[in-house]
Amino acid sequence: MLEGDYDCFERLSRRERQVLSSLMRAQSVREISREAYVSVPTVRSQIRSILVKLEVRSQLAAVVLAYRSGWSAAEPDVEAGTEREKLAVGA
Repeated sequence: MLEGDYDCFERLSRRERQVLSSLMRAQSVREISREAYVSVPTVRSQIRSILVKLEVRSQLAAVVLAYRSGWSAAEPDVEAGTEREKLAVGA
């Protein structure tokens, strides 16, 4: 990935952005799986997809890239919560 080329974040799905945001908050894979109501293997698969799309080799590199780009761990669509969470609270 070229320095300053941050269009790669647009390639991430909504769920991948949520996972990356959670990684930026230092949440574990297990914590992310509980929060997103998905299995641990699913979260690991999403992380692998993030690494491919961001063209980095590790979770740490993905988080560093996100911070360097100014990408916020509190992106608006991440904070809105999942559909399941909205149904649970009756939103």
